[in-house]
Amino acid sequence: MNGNRLVKIWRSVIVTLSVLFLLASLPLSSLAEESGEFTGTWIANGTREIFPFAEERDVYTFTLSGHVNLQTTIGKKKDYWSECVGMSDSETGSVARCVWHDLDGPKIYITLQTDQIKQDVPVRGSIIGGSEQLKGISGDLSFIWSSVTFQKDGNKTTVTGQALDLHGRYQIP
Repeated sequence: MNGNRLVKIWRSVIVTLSVLFLLASLPLSSLAEESGEFTGTWIANGTREIFPFAEERDVYTFTLSGHVNLQTTIGKKKDYWSECVGMSDSETGSVARCVWHDLDGPKIYITLQTDQIKQDVPVRGSIIGGSEQLKGISGDLSFIWSSVTFQKDGNKTTVTGQALDLHGRYQIP
């Protein structure tokens, strides 16, 4: 009886070690990794405010928010709400920091750069991180504002923009 019990124990040990060996040999990064390309549109509204700076140099701070509608998914979602803050300088261009979030909570953090906020001027961006299941996301994106309107009211100006050719690449670890 001791011999049978010892054989059963050894069989259990061998099966357990075999399963552990197989699991350890699987590339873990391929189990959770997602990558792809995306395309879509972005409609944003906000304000820009004059920032008093050097003479003959136009500097503004701005906020934009709006709907990002993707044709392909990022992290299983196609619709995000965007919120951006930024600064525009007639000498150095414009930079913005944006957060795209879906209604379920996960966020994507994006940096944007352009020469100026104007129709037909290219905008480049980097995806620098995310939250929850999008933590560690990276990538790049670009678009051209197909329309931008400004409506001035004192020191504040209302800004509305639409980008129809938003596209990029991403990778989630």
